[in-house]
Amino acid sequence: MSLLMTIFISLCGIFAGLFEGHKYKQRRIKHTIVRGVQKQNKEKQQIQYKKITKLDKYFSEALIKSRVEQAFFIVKNAYSSHDIRSAIPFISDGLAESLHILFQIQTHRNRQRKIENLHLNTCELVGMEADKHFETLHFKLNSSASYLIVDKSNDNKNINTSTPLKQHTEYWTFVRLPGTQTRNTPGLIEGYCPNCGNRLTLSQFSQCESCQSLVGSGEYDWILAKITSESQWRFQNAKRQIPGVSDYQVVDPAFNIPLIEDRVTSIFWRLQKAWLTQQVDPLLSVAHPEFIDEFKQQHLKQFCFDNIHLGLCEVSHVKFGIEFDQVHLLVKWQANKIDLTSNQMSENGFYAHHITLIRKTGLTSNIKKGLQSLHCFGCGSPQSSNYQDCCEYCGNRLNSGEQGWILKRLSPHLEHIIEMKGQEFVVDNQPFNKSDRIFDPVSLLSCLVLVLFADGKIDPAEKKCLDEFVKNRRIPEKILDDIMHAAQAGHLDMPMPDETLDASDWLNKLIEMCLADGEVCSQEKKLLLAFGAKFNILAIDINLRIKQTRKKMYLQHKETLKNQLKKQIKA
Repeated sequence: MSLLMTIFISLCGIFAGLFEGHKYKQRRIKHTIVRGVQKQNKEKQQIQYKKITKLDKYFSEALIKSRVEQAFFIVKNAYSSHDIRSAIPFISDGLAESLHILFQIQTHRNRQRKIENLHLNTCELVGMEADKHFETLHFKLNSSASYLIVDKSNDNKNINTSTPLKQHTEYWTFVRLPGTQTRNTPGLIEGYCPNCGNRLTLSQFSQCESCQSLVGSGEYDWILAKITSESQWRFQNAKRQIPGVSDYQVVDPAFNIPLIEDRVTSIFWRLQKAWLTQQVDPLLSVAHPEFIDEFKQQHLKQFCFDNIHLGLCEVSHVKFGIEFDQVHLLVKWQANKIDLTSNQMSENGFYAHHITLIRKTGLTSNIKKGLQSLHCFGCGSPQSSNYQDCCEYCGNRLNSGEQGWILKRLSPHLEHIIEMKGQEFVVDNQPFNKSDRIFDPVSLLSCLVLVLFADGKIDPAEKKCLDEFVKNRRIPEKILDDIMHAAQAGHLDMPMPDETLDASDWLNKLIEMCLADGEVCSQEKKLLLAFGAKFNILAIDINLRIKQTRKKMYLQHKETLKNQLKKQIKA
């Protein structure tokens, strides 16, 4: 009996040791993945930092951070007061247009959104990029403030009965042309010409009246190109592989993604203005006449949108054409739809549209104009607020595509998918050309909700899993609530997989997202299994994918840490 007891105790000890060893190995893998992500980001930033300082030896992270903090208060105060004149010198055309039209929508609704008790908690540089077109800095800004809604039709009475401080996180993206030098004198953010140093009084051509420099081009100072909410943010490397871009840059070396995306941002807000006014005038200078006629007949249906948030504007592919070249983009946004007849506002909806720009074949880009995407292609003057199809100053026609990119098509996501099934997916089976898969957190979460809501409801167990998912991913709970309400109301028109588009790619991205912290928790596992069940992906296959992905991420980050250590030793 004692011998059996001894053997039993020994076996227990062996199994306990193996179990603890397994737990230790799992903890080590998780730790390596998390550390690898952190080190990899820092290492890439350091590489980009060296590229920038090689051209600009006076570049200072501390200085630009202090200037970004100053810009933050200028832009927020401009938004609150409906007066962006103080911010115009250092913001892109797309961002300026978005603010102008947001103010017009608020005025039309007899409301004004104000910001009080604004405090900037942190300002952190989280990403750097440098290529032949632009130098780019991404900042994470965390702030707190009271957000008021003022009723302009009722003696400026506050609609909000209580206005507690709210925490808010945004990502701000600044760009400038390569080789631009950091100066020890005030620049655009401070209200001075970064070229001659004189107090800035902008002329109608966005030129310094003292030295005639085109100050908004990014040639002299940093320009604020984009503001992204935390829920929509993902690091979009300017060198990301987009089908057709590298080929197109052979014939147009100055072709670049930031300028195209800023142009489409401007067009997106012109579309919102067209819906608001039920007139096509805002589109006259940015859209092809054929599109304008189509929009007037098919899209002006006595509705507009309020509480608009442009979440994503991203190039998906570029194509050569016989007469006109094409750029295709995916635009994702959310808003409340308003019936202009009854003045009734719907639940918050999530939308995805594909936009096609065209330009005459053989034309090339002018990088020196920077992000001035709403200026005349010829003389460089700003497009008139009178909304004409020709330049007010030189007479150039703006909407023919003969000089620059114009809007040719706007299609809902579903229509675009149907077209792609009949064309590109048949002609070209290379998986990287399936460009409709945009895997940011909100798209993935929307996809999960749509899949789980396929039977018309989400049971409490699934809702609990979703709550855990957003908590682990640090997605604001309000985002999940908005998506759920949109799904229930039928207003969730976002990209999602189907059998033809191969749902396994979405599943792989969901697994990678879950493994960002090194492990897949039990609630996340249930979501993955529920997702797979909708597309006949077996549980054993999902478990295998999790193990394979975890091992792949571990080996990748282990190698990253190893290389980092070697560099530290050499240094």
